[in-house]
Amino acid sequence: MKKLTLIKISGLTIFTLLIMGFSMLWSQTGGVVNVTSTGVGIIYANDVTLARDRAIDDALRKAVEQALGMWLQSESVVENFMLVEDNILSWSSGYVKNYTIVSEMKKPDNVYEVTLNAAVEAGALAQDQDAVINLIEKAGNPRIAIIFNESNIGESYNQYHFFDVDMTQAETTLMDKFLQKNFEVVDPATVRESIKREQAIAALEGNDKMAAAIGLQLQADVVITGKAIAKVAATGMKILGDMKSCQANLTARVVKADVGTVMATSSEHAAHPHIDEITGGNEAIKKAANKLGDDLIKKILAKWKNEFYNKTSVKLRITGLASMSDLAEFKGILQNYFRGVKQVYQRNYVAGTAELDLQITGNANQLSRELERKPIEEFEIKITRLTLSQININVKKNQPTQTVAPDSTQP
Repeated sequence: MKKLTLIKISGLTIFTLLIMGFSMLWSQTGGVVNVTSTGVGIIYANDVTLARDRAIDDALRKAVEQALGMWLQSESVVENFMLVEDNILSWSSGYVKNYTIVSEMKKPDNVYEVTLNAAVEAGALAQDQDAVINLIEKAGNPRIAIIFNESNIGESYNQYHFFDVDMTQAETTLMDKFLQKNFEVVDPATVRESIKREQAIAALEGNDKMAAAIGLQLQADVVITGKAIAKVAATGMKILGDMKSCQANLTARVVKADVGTVMATSSEHAAHPHIDEITGGNEAIKKAANKLGDDLIKKILAKWKNEFYNKTSVKLRITGLASMSDLAEFKGILQNYFRGVKQVYQRNYVAGTAELDLQITGNANQLSRELERKPIEEFEIKITRLTLSQININVKKNQPTQTVAPDSTQP
């Protein structure tokens, strides 16, 4: 028991020391370290392009490890220290700002090798505007819809109040925050004109499926729903004089429109003293919304960054299958022939239609191009619908070509 405790403490100590040393290195280099690394990928079924992608991924990971001072090879790391390495890579987020390929070649034993120069950055992504713009583009330039119900001081909280204004203070502040970071935002006034009251009420009460449906209706990829309530604090303090302490509480959740899953949640509080309750409540909401916007943007960017550079989940809906055996064969092709596909999970199969959850690197748009353009002898693939997180395809199994043997009875 004591031995296990010592190992854990040792791992934590190494982790702490490495972070301290790396922080010193970072402060001396302005936040970016340039390194050269080499990665390899195995050529499977003569797919050189896929092997090249894997070699680049391998080289980028090694670049991050070099920048962190981690020269450990995955196969030689003992189990206790694998956790330390994973923590450090998670802490740095493995953010490669840019890279250039120095050389690449096919080597013996079906190995493809890539050497590259990479600029590795561990600074806060949200503070790097160029990186934010780049990441938004990688995520497919998603459109954001913001739906907030708001009750300022003196107003009764009523879900229908959402339709009494063109835009709430919380929506205005959040929209400005997202626009400053180059997000594309749907005008809240357009939202009110386009949706029904019962839809808004359900979404504002936390119905994620309804929030997703609103997003699809508005052609928005991400929907932010929330509530803002401002009140006067019950205080007997004379120090405020005639001023009143106006308090605001905001809550929000972020939903992917195409699959209806929650990306992030947040809540913030702020206070503002003012002689006029309504003005003070409005300012308190604005303060809280500013903090809420910063937190949501940070979480959304972190989610997209993790999805693009590590793994993201894409739902694949397949129609046209003749049998379960065809599905099994197609799953094997997905796993081995298409770039970026890491794992394939079957969710259901009913009468020729199957739903799969894919763990991929990159995004759904990249995978859809692969699916439609890459020639597969066994199947014909047609894309029928594409969103940021879902691909619908129709597959048709090709019949094997039969060769007719020559008639030996003919002269």
